[in-house]
Amino acid sequence: MHTQLDCRRRFDFRILVFYGLMLLMLGILASHILHLQWVEHQRLMQQADRNRINIVPLLPVRGEIVDIRGRPLASNRIAYQVIMIPERVENRQTALQQLAEELHWSETKLKQIRRRIAHTRPDRPVLLDDKLKWADVAPIAARLHHRSGIDVQAGSYRYYPYAGTMSHLIGYLSLARGEDIRAGYLPSEFVGRTGVEKSFESLLHGRPGSQQEEVDAHGRRIAVIKQTPPAMGRRLRLTVNARIQQAASEALGNRTGAVVALDVQTGAVITLLSKPGYDTNRFITGLETEQWQAWLNDARKPLLNRATQAAYPPASTFKLVSSLAALRRHIPLAHATTTCEGAVELADRKLRCWKRTGHGRLGMHRALVESCDVYFYELGDQLGMASISDEAELWGLGQKTGIVLSPESRGIIPTHSPGMMAAMAHAGSHRRQKWFRGETMITAIGQGAVTVTPLQVARLAAAIANGGRVMKPLLNAAASPEVIREVDVDPVQLQAVRDAMFDVVNTPHGTAFRPMRGLPWKAAGKTGTAQVVAMSQDDDKATAPEYDRHKDHAWFMGYAPFNHPRIAFAVFVEHGGHGGSAAAPVAAALIRAAVAEGYGEASQ
Repeated sequence: MHTQLDCRRRFDFRILVFYGLMLLMLGILASHILHLQWVEHQRLMQQADRNRINIVPLLPVRGEIVDIRGRPLASNRIAYQVIMIPERVENRQTALQQLAEELHWSETKLKQIRRRIAHTRPDRPVLLDDKLKWADVAPIAARLHHRSGIDVQAGSYRYYPYAGTMSHLIGYLSLARGEDIRAGYLPSEFVGRTGVEKSFESLLHGRPGSQQEEVDAHGRRIAVIKQTPPAMGRRLRLTVNARIQQAASEALGNRTGAVVALDVQTGAVITLLSKPGYDTNRFITGLETEQWQAWLNDARKPLLNRATQAAYPPASTFKLVSSLAALRRHIPLAHATTTCEGAVELADRKLRCWKRTGHGRLGMHRALVESCDVYFYELGDQLGMASISDEAELWGLGQKTGIVLSPESRGIIPTHSPGMMAAMAHAGSHRRQKWFRGETMITAIGQGAVTVTPLQVARLAAAIANGGRVMKPLLNAAASPEVIREVDVDPVQLQAVRDAMFDVVNTPHGTAFRPMRGLPWKAAGKTGTAQVVAMSQDDDKATAPEYDRHKDHAWFMGYAPFNHPRIAFAVFVEHGGHGGSAAAPVAAALIRAAVAEGYGEASQ
């Protein structure tokens, strides 16, 4: 009996322990349920939504770029895109291979796409192909329910109507890179790389939107829940006139060079042309490596913006600066005459004039009109390098103009420091410690160490025309004119230079008379012929076709109409020969186009 009682007690104790453990486990389970229901509710709901809802970014439409008359320079065309979210694709390699067959991708393009996917977060959409027609994507769109992570979207792509003519000015776009993505761009967005597209990126880009989509367990879209539309980029109206630029391009033809035209009073850029150009439309879906290398290795350097990035000897256009410096400082020769016999003696060498037989007796006015070198050799000798460089800097040479396009060259104006350390040694990093008298003399005619950009020369012409206001070149038509400096110049002295520029164009002895005849405007200007190599002693050899790359550079700068200036211009033709015959006809075409576009009265 005692044994039975002990067994009963042990059994009851075990039952109590069992019930206790059961209650404890139920308590733990209940507390966990309460924790999930109350404490973790919000987090788990969000996690569930992330598994159920896919947030797809909606790219903004980039703002259009138009010229001063509203003509499109960079527009948007409707097209379809194929995108992928890599982490939602079950078999990425198979999916890409199928798309490659359907969209006819080359092996090079397929490699680029794989590389793009590898450099993108797997939860972010990647642009696979763009600029597609509905006929191209319809078979893919019809089977999207069988292709998780793949989507077809309607969108737009950039189109440049003046791709070759405006390439350096407008620039181009390319897909976002690593640094862009870190800055907040999406991998499928396009970013301005050069030109106006880069300079006004924040204005043109717009703001992305988003779309919440309900998806199934395989990531396939079931329904659109919510959509936040993107904000389109702003429309940018430039000061440039497309028809005038096109006319300048046609006049320049296949030659290498640059043409710049500015509004005399405001500094607005009317034309900014650099040739050769390149097709900016080829960047939109990814440029082939072979094409990029071809441009890089092209001897004519089509990627170089010669209007702002390249600096050249200004040649005889610089004689205007030397004249203004001499008049300001009352140099004796500025008010006297000298005799040009075709050369001037300097120690054991001769500095020659372009006219071998010489110009005879002449003063400053005729020396400018007929571009006599000997006169300006002697004038520069009397001036000294310090006076020449001071005057050049006063008129904005040797300085960046401040135009929004980058990069921009500042050119070289030889310094007037005591050591005259103006140029780097030919093959080293040490500056020369001595400046020679002859270097000052050739600087006065725009040769030697001095270099300028076509944009600087056009701004110089505008400053001479408007009375000495050195303007900042403007591209945004909504911007206000900005005067960088007002040159304190004697109106009588300035008019003397203007009168000489008028006769360069309008008198039979002027170096630009023939190509500028018959224009609806009376223009003023100055030619320039920049030597590339030393003047040859063998005329036949120097003019042989195989020596074209050693031909002189051609310049023509000026403004029009003469009495009421509206536009200032600079034309540069690389290895073009003489400024009057090579560059002036381009300026004539530019002026005719400006008149046709209503930039002033034809009777001026």
